[in-house]
Amino acid sequence: MLSKSAIALLLAVSAMSVQAETKIGYLNAAALLQNSPQAKAVQERLRKDFEPRSKELTSQGEKLKKAGEDFQKNGLLLSEDQRKKKERALISQQREFKNAKDAFEEDFRQRQGEELGSLRGKVMEAVDKFGKKNGYDLIVTDGVVFASKGMDVTEQVLKVLKKMP
Repeated sequence: MLSKSAIALLLAVSAMSVQAETKIGYLNAAALLQNSPQAKAVQERLRKDFEPRSKELTSQGEKLKKAGEDFQKNGLLLSEDQRKKKERALISQQREFKNAKDAFEEDFRQRQGEELGSLRGKVMEAVDKFGKKNGYDLIVTDGVVFASKGMDVTEQVLKVLKKMP
């Protein structure tokens, strides 16, 4: 009967022989997502679609801040009723601004998630094409502690992505 150490040695040797036959590549997904033309197109679409609303919110925020500063500065000059009325109006405007800002952020996150989901699909398709065409058995990403330059296939997959619509 084989001892535990003999079995472990046998498994290690068989794993080495399998490893020698297996073609493995490493993919830097973050770099790929950052540098692909599709990612740049997504960023540009998001910027184009959400910039007007963002600018409007920024402008509203600045006006609201100025109104708050004016109220702090001139509030003592108003009668008690006028001051309370102005204060309520200011609180109401702040609430409306916060709701509009929250809605904007939620819309942006949702749209960004949709766009990134589509982009991930294209990246996976490009990785699949590249892996099959070049005879890879395994392409790994995220969680890799070390990968030699020879195993990094990020640039090659980026070339495949650049050829895709």
